[in-house]
Amino acid sequence: MWDMTFAYNSMTGTRVLARQLTTALRKLDVYEIVEVTARAGGDAQKTNRANGIGNVWWLGRELSRVLETEHAALLHVAAYVGPRRAPCPSIANIFDTTYLTYPNDFDWKWRAYAQVFIPNTIRRASAVLTLSEHAKSEIARHYKLLPEQVNVVYPGVSGVFRRTADAETINAAREKFDLPENYLIFVGAQMPRKNIPALIQALGKLGEDPVNLTLVLVGPRERGSSEIQRVISELGLRARVRELGFVADADLAVLYQGARAFVYASKLEGFGMPPVEAMACGTPVVCAPNPPMPEVLGDAAYFTQNDSPEALAEGITRVLKDEALAQTLRARGIARAQMYTWENAARKTLAVYQQVLETRRAK
Repeated sequence: MWDMTFAYNSMTGTRVLARQLTTALRKLDVYEIVEVTARAGGDAQKTNRANGIGNVWWLGRELSRVLETEHAALLHVAAYVGPRRAPCPSIANIFDTTYLTYPNDFDWKWRAYAQVFIPNTIRRASAVLTLSEHAKSEIARHYKLLPEQVNVVYPGVSGVFRRTADAETINAAREKFDLPENYLIFVGAQMPRKNIPALIQALGKLGEDPVNLTLVLVGPRERGSSEIQRVISELGLRARVRELGFVADADLAVLYQGARAFVYASKLEGFGMPPVEAMACGTPVVCAPNPPMPEVLGDAAYFTQNDSPEALAEGITRVLKDEALAQTLRARGIARAQMYTWENAARKTLAVYQQVLETRRAK
């Protein structure tokens, strides 16, 4: 049984990861995957956005009752926060520890969950799943776990992200979103740790070569938005920075393919899906060497010396002006992205299920 409460409440990659993994597990057809979530009323399996009080009630009392009533053999906590107790073994997805390193990126409710519920969830879990070796080491360090208690399951890349668009399709997407021919693209929520102001400052250092180079920001405005707006205004780059907000995957795949490069300067990630999506679409990736990006991207990205505006500007210039390098990055990126499949993720998750259940039976 999967508790999807906190995955469904997310509008970022957490929700996508949970949905894709449950879909892939169902395709393997080994265990029945039943989803439950906190609700304001009605059927326990009906999806509703619960408020904070409702979530606490769900975690403290109701989820345990549902697990017992449904005779669940195993609980998979989809995102960080599990019940106070459970009548069956549990596995928890702890995608990263950014909420500890960058707490100001999150609202007060999530910080409270992180302080009260996440340690309990991890302590009671028979196994923890995470997205990278770096995240594994951080989880083990913060929560004093043995390395064997944390399992790395790399996520997959959606099949929509492929290099399939022709020039006509790319031109149509540019017209739809009113974009120039020359643009860089970033995808992610506007949180402070995403370091988007450094990308904007790097854009300013590029000058007008190539002509009309625009930075396209895809993703919701969050706690870092005010600083982003300040930097745009201070540098006079309002005409060269486009904010598109949420973009559907089908359109996003085409925007990746139309971009001169994908740029990423995030301070810390659990995995970092957008640069992998860009690579799958054949887009050259310029990336700051912050964890876990070297682990995830390997030699398929151009890593800048650091995440400063000067280093990012140098990297962008290098990739835009060296076509041979750009072509190499395209080829390596497509190959690297093929490593990450949801079938592989599901099989590794299934192996953890079997290990936990076998240990339970042995006891």
